[in-house]
Amino acid sequence: MADFPMCVTPSQRELAQLTEQERLTAQLKVKERKKAAKAKPKKILGGLLMVNHMKMWHQHRERIKGAISTVDAEAPNFQAARITGVNNLRDEAQTFMKRTKANIQLLVEISRTMRTHGAINPFRYDTVHAVSSIPMALLTLEKLERDNRDFGRRILEVNSEVDSGLSDKRMREGRSSTPVAPLELPPQAMAKYEAFNIPLPKSDAELRRLFRPRIYFDLYLKDARPLGRFVVQLYTEAAPLVVLQLIKSCMCNQHSKFMVKRLFPNLWLETDLMLSSDSLLHQPLEYDAKVIDHGASSYVLSFSKAYVTGFTHHLSFAISFKPLTVVNGSRVGFGRIVKGSKICECIQSYGTKNGKLSRGLLFTSCGLL
Repeated sequence: MADFPMCVTPSQRELAQLTEQERLTAQLKVKERKKAAKAKPKKILGGLLMVNHMKMWHQHRERIKGAISTVDAEAPNFQAARITGVNNLRDEAQTFMKRTKANIQLLVEISRTMRTHGAINPFRYDTVHAVSSIPMALLTLEKLERDNRDFGRRILEVNSEVDSGLSDKRMREGRSSTPVAPLELPPQAMAKYEAFNIPLPKSDAELRRLFRPRIYFDLYLKDARPLGRFVVQLYTEAAPLVVLQLIKSCMCNQHSKFMVKRLFPNLWLETDLMLSSDSLLHQPLEYDAKVIDHGASSYVLSFSKAYVTGFTHHLSFAISFKPLTVVNGSRVGFGRIVKGSKICECIQSYGTKNGKLSRGLLFTSCGLL
């Protein structure tokens, strides 16, 4: 209050000297001055309050800018599959088709009953159960085998009534003395083993058992019938480790490890042999691709040269259905089918042009002859 001048009020003597009108005017001026003196400090105080309020508002605004909401304000997920029922459409369609089929069958039976005037009851007939023909086929094969053995036994006991001049001993000697050409190994294939001084068998039978072993496979058409047996002659000098693995598997009758993968009619049959972790075929292979000419004959067993560095999990090989001169140089032949070629002609009808099997083919037995 010291900053503002004090209001000067007229004395009582001066007021008495003024007229009535002037006295009233003077009193009004005194009241206005008092009001002005009282109002000015209020304005200053209000301005200070306003400045303080703005400062607090700015501080509050800065705090709001850095605030992070703890409330999840994202829109909820729209579960379209549950709301629209797309997952249940297939089940509903199958239910609808079954119900429609049952209704049609019911209408057919009602129509039959109306046409026959109830003479027969179509709802009481025995259902025909499908019976597999495999057990009957196996029984027939066993019976045929017994009949063949009995027939052969009777033939052996037959004595000829005609004197041919030949004794039984001479006839047996004539059958067993069929001349067999000695085995001749390709000199080019054997030349690379001369430096190792490997002792070779002296007899021709032992040489054939070592360099020309024979194995067999029994094929079965899945859910149908056995197809028969085919015999494979292997060439040891073409791929020694591959031939050794096949002989081991066949000697142990591991037919379940052989799997038919693909079959291309009039081309070849692709087969896989599952390998163990310690198999020698995982390492680089020794081979000779010139031992077997793919264009000389059909039914050749071969594998791709892409596997000469070693097989991974399976021994993959193919059996050709026709001479394939075009694969000379790209595949290594190591065997040839010598018996049962008709089986290979038969199974071609179960393949497709993209290699997928229309009927399953299984190996039911294998062995070394």
